[in-house]
Amino acid sequence: MAGLMLAVALALVVDIAGGYWLAGDGRFNINALPGWGWAGLLLFVAGAAIERRGALAWQLATLYFAAGVWLNLLFLVAWYAAMHWLAPSLQYRFGWAVFAIWPVWLALALVHAAVRPRGGWRWPALVAVLLLAAALLAERYYFADAGQFWLPDAGDEAFEPLPPPKLADESVLYTEADRLDAALDAVAPGRAGVVEHYALVVGGDAGQGVFVREATSIRDRFDARFGTRGRSVLLANHDSVTGTVPIATQTSIAAALETIGARMNRDEDVLLLYLTSHGSRDHEFALANPPLELNGVTPQWLADALAEAKIRWRVVIVSACYSGGFVPALAGPEVLVMTAAAADRTSFGCADENDFTYFGKALYDALGQQAGWPAIWQQTRDAVARREAAEHYEPSKPQFSFGAALAARLAITGGQRPGARPSP
Repeated sequence: MAGLMLAVALALVVDIAGGYWLAGDGRFNINALPGWGWAGLLLFVAGAAIERRGALAWQLATLYFAAGVWLNLLFLVAWYAAMHWLAPSLQYRFGWAVFAIWPVWLALALVHAAVRPRGGWRWPALVAVLLLAAALLAERYYFADAGQFWLPDAGDEAFEPLPPPKLADESVLYTEADRLDAALDAVAPGRAGVVEHYALVVGGDAGQGVFVREATSIRDRFDARFGTRGRSVLLANHDSVTGTVPIATQTSIAAALETIGARMNRDEDVLLLYLTSHGSRDHEFALANPPLELNGVTPQWLADALAEAKIRWRVVIVSACYSGGFVPALAGPEVLVMTAAAADRTSFGCADENDFTYFGKALYDALGQQAGWPAIWQQTRDAVARREAAEHYEPSKPQFSFGAALAARLAITGGQRPGARPSP
């Protein structure tokens, strides 16, 4: 019994101290004490039921708490090393590996200790390992928060409710149509005999500010590089621009394409379409702006919208995870398609505090430095690959398709060089 009490005490101290070290600060959660170690108690009861007159109950409970001491110490050391020496993507995978290995190893140790002096391993022992590992894994997954000894300090500001999104205001919501009309009315008509560029830039997801910042910067780069000032439209979902910039929806995107198609000289002028947001495995570009429920943009929907707008010469760039899925639906002789990732790969950099995604920053730089689209593509692709390799991310493999007819046309007309002032 003394051994069990010592193991329980050490395990409790290590859990409390380790939790404080990981949390860095906070307040002690005394409510975690009653539920702590209940798995060890159940093992004690199970051991007593299996071998009522033997020492199996004490053995299992003592081993559970003693092994927990060493496993937790080993985890703390390994996690500290991972935080300092592993890339963020590998830290996540490491955490899940430890989460899964811990209960399996402990179940093997417990069953081995129980069966070794009692006839060795037989098939019931293997079944016991599987059941015990599953139970321990479920305990760690479903009751992790209940056993958390340290909680973040809850200051008064933590309980202040977030303000509602601006679109929840009726006066803002019902002026969106006027805002979109004003933006589209400002699009200048094309001049016959002069090849001009038109731009539509879309920041799709209001949940993170990186998309509206990237969209705004790319729009300004297009204005400066291709002279699209007065012929560029920005649509963006984010509370910081709600009420000043038209929101991005299927309706507003289709209306913008229709207007641009009507104003441009379709046989001469070129559309620059840039979309940045999250993307899904089924290749849907996310449009999100609570409290609205918005449908995303699929490759086929975008291809149909471009066709209905009768826009012939197109440069379409999609910055999103799995955006390579847009290439088959959009590629053609008169179209350039560039995407941030392959159809089965994620892209990176969509943190709320960032000004650009990895792909968006590489493209922004390349647009200001390179003369033609093949060179812009190569610099963008290489910059993304270098950054991902440096941070040990799985390569996103950006995609590029340059239609021969568009390539020949741009080779003759050329792209406008930097010089025009960006839009405000």
